[in-house]
Amino acid sequence: MENAVIINPNDSVVTVTEQITKGGEVRYPGCAKPIVATQDIPMYHKIAIAAVKQGQNVLRYGERFGVASKDINIGDHVHVHNVNSVRAV
Repeated sequence: MENAVIINPNDSVVTVTEQITKGGEVRYPGCAKPIVATQDIPMYHKIAIAAVKQGQNVLRYGERFGVASKDINIGDHVHVHNVNSVRAV
């Protein structure tokens, strides 16, 4: 059963639709195998489905919404502690 949404296949994150506990599985449309959460993920927060190195763009909706402030591994909670926001000019 799916418990996350993805908008664009190029996204590096998905948004979970329920609370996910560390070690829990995240499934989203089109995923071949579940992502295992490395941390607790609050409902409606993002989890990494692709590794993102420090300084690289983090993609949601097919667009850059931030830059990784440190390395992000698959299954990590993606939020203000590891992403710097970017604003369109």
